[in-house]
Amino acid sequence: MITPSVETHNLTVIYDKKPAIWNIDFTLPVGKIIGVMGPNGSGKSTLLKAIMGIVEPNIGYTKLFDQDLDKVRNRISYVPQRQSVDWDFPASVWDVVAMGRFATKGLFKRLDSNDKTIIQDSLEKVKMGSFAKRQISQLSGGQQQRVFLARALAQQADLYLMDEPFVGVDAATEQAIITLLKSMRDEGKTLLVVHHDLHTAQDYFEHMVLLNSRLVAVGPTDKVFNKETLTETYGGTLTTLSKVANLLKEKDFPMRHK
Repeated sequence: MITPSVETHNLTVIYDKKPAIWNIDFTLPVGKIIGVMGPNGSGKSTLLKAIMGIVEPNIGYTKLFDQDLDKVRNRISYVPQRQSVDWDFPASVWDVVAMGRFATKGLFKRLDSNDKTIIQDSLEKVKMGSFAKRQISQLSGGQQQRVFLARALAQQADLYLMDEPFVGVDAATEQAIITLLKSMRDEGKTLLVVHHDLHTAQDYFEHMVLLNSRLVAVGPTDKVFNKETLTETYGGTLTTLSKVANLLKEKDFPMRHK
């Protein structure tokens, strides 16, 4: 039996007496790009934070690779929303990416030549190698997101939790990011990605978690990404999503086949 990447059991987080996520139970496979989707306020970011131990669940628990988080923390990388970070903090691109190595080695260990090679390689993979000495505050939003991804790459984790990595980037950067994620997947990494654009979901994700405070559906994209589950997930807001209008047909709902 293959060990799952993430298991949640009865996971519940309550803010101000209102559940952000409620009774979430699922098991996710390894080596997949997995989309987490739902309307605004549906608990997507809270779910990632609960998995990472950033917020404490009121009820329930999570296991990662069949272990408690503390036992496998060095195998997990978390990429928060870019807008949640203070980009005026005086740090260079190199400094930010180096944080990925400290997450693996420990905060007070010295970086050796191997670490420095990993940092530079990570920057090159996101096409930011020539920006190493640049202050992060001087970068565009897309460049900042690439640096975030380089930091995650430098950690050399097995599971990556990414909160809206495509927000605020141009089309070229979005394509570069998804190409990178697919190459990471091909290396056996697991990527759990919060995403909001239903139009690109079928192309980006092999497996999905559909969320609206509670779990609506989880499974392979070609099984759960359909009119019924999307309507249940998004409710009345679904009709306002113009990009999905052409996808939702009464018959022959299009599915991506490998």
